Amino acid sequence: MQRDYFDKARVAVGDSIAEKHADVAADVIDEDEYGHLIGGDWVDSTSGETMESVDATTGETLARFQDGTAEDVDEAVDAAWDAFEKWDQVSPQMRSEKLFEIADRLDERRAEIARLDSLEVGKANQHSAFVDLEIAIEQFRYFGSLCRTADEGRRPPASDDRLTYTQKEPYGVVGLISAWNFPAMFVGWKVAPALAAGNTVVYKPSSRATLSTLEMARTIQNVLPNGAMNVVTGSGSEVGNAISQHEGVKKVGLTGSTRAGQFTMENAATQIKPVSLELGGKSPNIVFPDADVEKAVQGTIIASWFNVGQQCTMGSRLFLHEDVKAEFMEKFIEATDDLTIGDPLSPLTDVGPLVDHDHLEEVQSYVDTAVEEGATLAYGGEQPDDEELQGAPYLKPTILTDVENDDTVACEEVFGPVLSVIEWSDYDEMMAQANDTIYGLASGVWTTDLDNAKKSADDLEAGTVWINTWNDMFEPSPYGGYKQSGMGRELSEETLEDYQQTKSVTMNFGGLPKMG
Repeated sequence: MQRDYFDKARVAVGDSIAEKHADVAADVIDEDEYGHLIGGDWVDSTSGETMESVDATTGETLARFQDGTAEDVDEAVDAAWDAFEKWDQVSPQMRSEKLFEIADRLDERRAEIARLDSLEVGKANQHSAFVDLEIAIEQFRYFGSLCRTADEGRRPPASDDRLTYTQKEPYGVVGLISAWNFPAMFVGWKVAPALAAGNTVVYKPSSRATLSTLEMARTIQNVLPNGAMNVVTGSGSEVGNAISQHEGVKKVGLTGSTRAGQFTMENAATQIKPVSLELGGKSPNIVFPDADVEKAVQGTIIASWFNVGQQCTMGSRLFLHEDVKAEFMEKFIEATDDLTIGDPLSPLTDVGPLVDHDHLEEVQSYVDTAVEEGATLAYGGEQPDDEELQGAPYLKPTILTDVENDDTVACEEVFGPVLSVIEWSDYDEMMAQANDTIYGLASGVWTTDLDNAKKSADDLEAGTVWINTWNDMFEPSPYGGYKQSGMGRELSEETLEDYQQTKSVTMNFGGLPKMG
């Protein structure tokens, strides 16, 4: 089975880029066709069908992977339960050692895996290697440490004849479904805490980005009992639904769109199974008049253009105070103009292509609609001039001014390099607009006034508030959303608890049973 946009993706980029990508692909991809990983074996789908993995920049086929079915998920779940009988008996200390070994082995393959994401998703290689992989590897080390030291339960005060205590237990088999924008990083985010908690895993990567997940799974599975990590590739409508509906999957963790989260909740509701969801965002990025403008500009570059805006935490609504707007915009546009748009495999590239042409068309449509609704195109909004890049799905960072908070571009998640600038003067009105969204994933504040920082942090309706920084995820603090941005937390101690259930035990040492 082949998706329509693959035909549209094949383009004529410059010869030097095409040749470089072909050479790198030959160097880092060993398989013409990948199987599912089920029970420690690489197997074909019961459908007999495969899908293409495509280079985001050149449109060339990189490899093929399995077009999975519900029957494949059945086999993976069975294999995961077989492995759980072994993994559940492994001590926290041994689980910790295994997770540290996984981290070390992934670190050895960091450059190779990062280049896979640069090929398949178009990620700037400096970002995939030193941000995405760094965070993914750190998750295995962090949860490896946490599972060794985490509280296994508690003991409430006992009476003379009774003892009560609690204990943490894994769910068993958990289903994990990830998005295409940070493929390698999500493996660390989801698999590390699930394994640390004692579960085994059935994992589905996005059909737009599979290769780094499959190669990471190869490394992870070599450390674990066969079947502790299983990977079933394919479409969300087939494989994703099969995982979230499966009676043998006792918990689901998903990163994806808000609509994908709704489908997952509907599927899980039939069995009342718990879900963790990290979904979309429309994050406000607020600049106060007392802000350090240089720091705020550099932080807003990260908030706006990192991963070409294909991030749920993008600070897509920039609230600029009227007193600082002119100075900020001049420096921000200059800093944006200094970014290097180019081949994602180049170490000099800051901005690579979007994931494919369908997505480019969708993002471009938001720009067109914004202008129709009265916004001013202050910068970008077009493909770069570089002839080497012509035909590939690039869009220059795009800055829209004169945007109203109820405009389409300010309300809906664009998921691309499109920034809406909203001027403000009154704090209460600005904060009301910042919170006037169905989302609540992240937010940011730039100020040198501690009162402004504290008040804003209290008033913002978001799971994360960054003060004078953005996308700062290297510290183990809880990450997750309010409202329709999801439920549950990742990257922290709360995540380990999310992948465990609590059992309460009360022992009676001789007294008569009590009623009530």
